[in-house]
Amino acid sequence: MPDEPYRLLGHVAGAEVGVQPTLDGQDVIVQHGEVGHRLACLLAPGPADAQVFRRGDDLYWRIPHSRQVDRLLTELTDLFISIRYAHPTLVQLELQLDEAAP
Repeated sequence: MPDEPYRLLGHVAGAEVGVQPTLDGQDVIVQHGEVGHRLACLLAPGPADAQVFRRGDDLYWRIPHSRQVDRLLTELTDLFISIRYAHPTLVQLELQLDEAAP
């Protein structure tokens, strides 16, 4: 498992975010930069828990995906969903009907 390659999951405001398998689970990998730094500081339980490393020409944060980090990810996901649903004018599900349908 640890010899599996880095897996890109997506981007947050331009910062690359992915995961890298380890012997005991996985690390969350976040591209270094202003947004990446904020995300790494939010996810890392303590300042010593996030490490900076070089991958190609770019710097990245490595955050061990611990039980504490996972709990925080779940709380943030639930909070972000609640914030979206609470917006009074955003439609959460748009229904598009085919004009040819009866």
